[in-house]
Amino acid sequence: MWTLSVCIPIYNSDVRALVNALCAQIAALPDAKIDIVLIDDASEPEFKKCNVFSQSAVKSYALPQNIGRSRIRNTFFKHTDADYLLFIDGDSTIQDPLFLKNYADYLTQQPTEVLVGASVYQNHKPNRAQRLRWAYSTQRESLDYQRRAQNHQIGFKTNNFIIRRSLLLQIPFDERLSGYGHEDTLLGLQLAAQQIPIAHIDNPVWNLKLDANAEFLSKTDSALKNLLWLAENYPTLRLFEHNRLLQLHLKSTRHVVLKFLLGLSTSTIPFLGYLLKTGYAPLFLFDLYRLLRLQQLDKNALHDIY
Repeated sequence: MWTLSVCIPIYNSDVRALVNALCAQIAALPDAKIDIVLIDDASEPEFKKCNVFSQSAVKSYALPQNIGRSRIRNTFFKHTDADYLLFIDGDSTIQDPLFLKNYADYLTQQPTEVLVGASVYQNHKPNRAQRLRWAYSTQRESLDYQRRAQNHQIGFKTNNFIIRRSLLLQIPFDERLSGYGHEDTLLGLQLAAQQIPIAHIDNPVWNLKLDANAEFLSKTDSALKNLLWLAENYPTLRLFEHNRLLQLHLKSTRHVVLKFLLGLSTSTIPFLGYLLKTGYAPLFLFDLYRLLRLQQLDKNALHDIY
């Protein structure tokens, strides 16, 4: 019989609803060996105070200082020896009462190395102050089960996926990758490079907490820096072949219109940023913003690498 640890990294999130829902589902599966491991990544005191649990299925740990998205996921190795690890972000919500049973049934019937349940966002539009993250995530990132099932290598995200512990020990998260963004891109490419099959299941969590537009632009900046870092430090993974933004970036010097815009990037980027913060700008302007900002951040002329 397999064992499973639900691993929830916490940073300034109230996870009580999430953990209580999981505990209720664990109680409904008496034959399954499932527990919950929480690691708080130096959250503010009010979050540490509220995230206290007495259930026997829950183990909680707190870090004295923030160590980041990649390193905290590797830290779970120290606190569980379960066969499988299920990673769920602390700001996620579970709405399916059979969420854990769906996973348990799959693992019992089809032992696997990697199993993606994915995450989804609300269907209705949020207010303008949070519109940018919602529009980008629903239209570009959040792929439904049908699309993921057609191409198992797409749609891999580190929120709501199961991985065999022994496999993640072989391919841990790269702790040099700091800040927000693309730790999932790297792990997905590493799995593909080693021909590790990625299975998919229609078993999403919900992302109901949306970043404000300005906060998402700040996270985008971090993600772009990480994208450039990956391209430079993992050239054998051929990130250029898998990332459309990088492809456009490397081709931009040969496109007359883009070349002109890139030359004006110092003034264009702040203007686009202002429009995006209002929540009224169409998504293609966000694509242009990311392209211009990527070009501005690129100090190493990636076209020389490829």
